[in-house]
Amino acid sequence: MESIVKLDHVTKKLNHLVALDDVSLEITEPGVYGFVGPNGSGKSLIFKTVLGFLKPDSGRVLVFGRQLRKDTLFAEDTGFSMVEYAALADKTGRQNLELMDMLASESHDLDKLLRYVGLDPKNSRRYGEYSLGMKQRLLLAMAMLSDPSLLVLDEPTNALDEDGQEFLKKLVLEQKALGKTILISSHDKTFIQDVADGIYYVSEGRIRKNEKIVE
Repeated sequence: MESIVKLDHVTKKLNHLVALDDVSLEITEPGVYGFVGPNGSGKSLIFKTVLGFLKPDSGRVLVFGRQLRKDTLFAEDTGFSMVEYAALADKTGRQNLELMDMLASESHDLDKLLRYVGLDPKNSRRYGEYSLGMKQRLLLAMAMLSDPSLLVLDEPTNALDEDGQEFLKKLVLEQKALGKTILISSHDKTFIQDVADGIYYVSEGRIRKNEKIVE
């Protein structure tokens, strides 16, 4: 069976310090996979490596069987939500999606997508004026724009209130039901346990253990 995501003995140094230390993992079945660990543990670096934003010093990264930096530069058929790769502050939510849509191979129903994540398509506020929760919702919309098979969501529960977390749980489980694979990190272990089929525990740049959630 072809891997959806495979990291094969990936190591990365940043500022002469080992940031990722011989990380290996393989995901072969669609579903939700949680990554938990303290700040600075390496969760975001693993995600950046999967996306192709970070080039390993050694090891291989494959997404849908294609090796990054060899067969393709970035992960294909993949959407992501990471705060540091945010939307344009001086544009509205819809304008940000319009700019992305111009680069897509086909046009999408942007109003429907915004409503799906709980945002008003007619809201004239710019992204820089959004609350943190609204920003998270727009980043999710941007991640899902092209209906990718793989979603990489880095700390999407940050700044979400209880209703926001319930909305996110529903969204993640709906995407899973569509046959998607979702990699999601969060400090909220309860949230991860509620949605994940498997959990990777990350510490000091290594995956210390992983476990499959049994219903």
